[in-house]
Amino acid sequence: MVVRDPLTDSSSSSSNQIVGGPLFCYSRTAGVTFSRTQQENSNPNRQKTTNTPAMKNSAWLLIQAALLLMLAVFLADCNRAPQTIAVSDFNVLLMTLDTVRADHLSCYAGEILGKVKKGAKTPRLDALAASGVRFAHAIAQVPLTLPSHACILTGTYPVVHQLRDMGGFVLDPKCLTLATMAKSSGFHTAAFVSSKALSRHFGLLKGFDVYDDYMPLRNPEGNPIFPERRASVTTDRALDWLRQQGPQKFFLWVHFYDPHEPYDPPEPYKSTYSDDPYSGEIAYSDEQVGRLLDFLDQSKLRERTLVVFIGDHGEGLNDHVEATHGVFIYDNTLHVPLILAGPRVPPGRIIQQQVRSIDLLPTLAEFLGLSPNPAAQGASLWPLIEHGRSVIGRSANYAYIETLYPKTFMNWSELRGMRTDRWKFVLAPRPELYDLEQDPGETRNVIDRHPAEVNHLQEKIHEVVGAPEQDQNRTNTPVPPQTQQELAALGYVNPGASRKIVLNMKGPDPKDRLGTLCALQQYERLMKKKSYIQAAHVMEGAVRSDPSNPLARFYLATSQEKLGDWRRAIEIYRGTVKLGVATDQIFSRLGKAYLRVHDLGNAVSAMEKASSMNPTNLENLHNLGNAYLVLKQPNKAEKAFKALLVQDDRYSGAYTGLGLVAVQRGDSNAARANFEKATELDPEEVEPLLHLGLLHQNAGNKQEALRYFTLFLEKASPANYGPLLPQIRKSIEELRSGNGN
Repeated sequence: MVVRDPLTDSSSSSSNQIVGGPLFCYSRTAGVTFSRTQQENSNPNRQKTTNTPAMKNSAWLLIQAALLLMLAVFLADCNRAPQTIAVSDFNVLLMTLDTVRADHLSCYAGEILGKVKKGAKTPRLDALAASGVRFAHAIAQVPLTLPSHACILTGTYPVVHQLRDMGGFVLDPKCLTLATMAKSSGFHTAAFVSSKALSRHFGLLKGFDVYDDYMPLRNPEGNPIFPERRASVTTDRALDWLRQQGPQKFFLWVHFYDPHEPYDPPEPYKSTYSDDPYSGEIAYSDEQVGRLLDFLDQSKLRERTLVVFIGDHGEGLNDHVEATHGVFIYDNTLHVPLILAGPRVPPGRIIQQQVRSIDLLPTLAEFLGLSPNPAAQGASLWPLIEHGRSVIGRSANYAYIETLYPKTFMNWSELRGMRTDRWKFVLAPRPELYDLEQDPGETRNVIDRHPAEVNHLQEKIHEVVGAPEQDQNRTNTPVPPQTQQELAALGYVNPGASRKIVLNMKGPDPKDRLGTLCALQQYERLMKKKSYIQAAHVMEGAVRSDPSNPLARFYLATSQEKLGDWRRAIEIYRGTVKLGVATDQIFSRLGKAYLRVHDLGNAVSAMEKASSMNPTNLENLHNLGNAYLVLKQPNKAEKAFKALLVQDDRYSGAYTGLGLVAVQRGDSNAARANFEKATELDPEEVEPLLHLGLLHQNAGNKQEALRYFTLFLEKASPANYGPLLPQIRKSIEELRSGNGN
């Protein structure tokens, strides 16, 4: 399960439909599956050689020599990468779909457990797979959005790129990304992402000319929401960029987030998949994939563009009790679709050998003719793609997997593992071993029967992460070095100081806390139904049984906030602090709760603590700046808002805050400029419209005051601005009658 702020989350129900069987043949034993016609026509230029009695001995000797030479070339080719292609020849379109189980695409359906499961109809992805190569067993390294994408874009495991969890980590500045490599070779690079889970301040923007991660922070009613956007919006923006490229070579990454919980597909998918909304989100995303492919066809770019589609991780869907993802490292959250189609890719090939998300960077780098990245831990897949030969070297048959999420969010033990084509080993307080050939659903732990395999796979884990004592005391830095310097220039002392995380396999085994996990998931369902009393009751029990779990305490406090009992929420947050398990999120929410009871001193202290722990918590910085404004401390407020803009220069609320700083200083020109910047960045932002109206009213600019007050009334939510609305209507009447200032 991945934490989303329950106060800013929204959801709705949708649907579920069982679809037909797989579209492609499946063979577990062979490395590659071809149709018979493809085997016979694999070399269309082949010609028969006819030997005649007139052939001379010298010619025969030449042929023998030629055959020996061909054999030598073939043997040498087995040990070298495919021929490098000129950098200028091709483009790459990389599409990543968040939270997609491979077995929920119709081109994969039925392959995992040998039976047809629920799933989406995905005709565009099915056609893409038929025109190229589909990997039947692609494995993500982490069941979480941010670290998994870092694996894809750097070709390294989390212990190298350092983005190991969903918050409090940033990309190691020394890491080369695929975008960095492509840009240095003259490619135009762009990324269009659909969730703030991939916000630029985590470091993935490195190497991209354009990194489009802007999305609204509030819904049309003006209430805070988790910042994400529909695939259609992201596709629109990506297509706009593509239209401007002309003949320029490009590397384009497009990320869709729709299958992530809450599952709420648009129509007609909402109705079609009314009992399986998760699959409805996948089907909708498939349509948006098709829009990108159609553009490549219409622009005659398809023949020189390698199209890559991969999932970042899967979804539990209550297999192994987990409803979403992040807690466990079973295949339901790690087995992802991977499809390649385009130049050099033979059509209709299905590859059974296990591959990894870290293999994508070396594969794409080789395709584009980029200099290899020596730090990459993945291996190029071209031997498999072009020749059906196994990938050799870089431990290609071993997939390291991990999740720190149980440790960082719930104070449980972290999990690590190693997967091969046959075996899955999970290193946990109570370790697990699964024979995937006999038990693909990972339901029978056979660890006692195969000690040699256990020892071998545990050694392979240590090859990746180092000896246990080496990887035990890890530090995470939530702010990149450049941002640290900019924050320090604003007066922040040790901004984003490193925080130690002890990875010692201590703490409860997540599978021994299934009761707590079920309670957390039940709480989320109840909160969506606005059953706050029942949700609070469930979490009271969870906190009693698992008192050191910060997430359980966070959820309990949140339910009290929804019930309007802010003092009870403060009591719960303070108890979490006393236990020593409080996160920056706990301190941030404690500060907001203090604001609700008008205790500004304690509110500022709590939010300052949250900011020192993690200055990338932009909402906290925004709230802190507003608290300083209420305390009439404009200098401190300015520092908070500028610290926010250092990390996101499109955060409209920061400009609104700076406008209010200018108002307190009596600088109406600076105030107006900042409010106008806020409305430019986010036309739906309501508050700057109000302030612009007041500024123009005070300056005697009646028409401008009328315009902004009218816009404010059109967009303001009565729930948030109810007491102000009659006053603004009265001001409008006075301005129209000529009695206003």
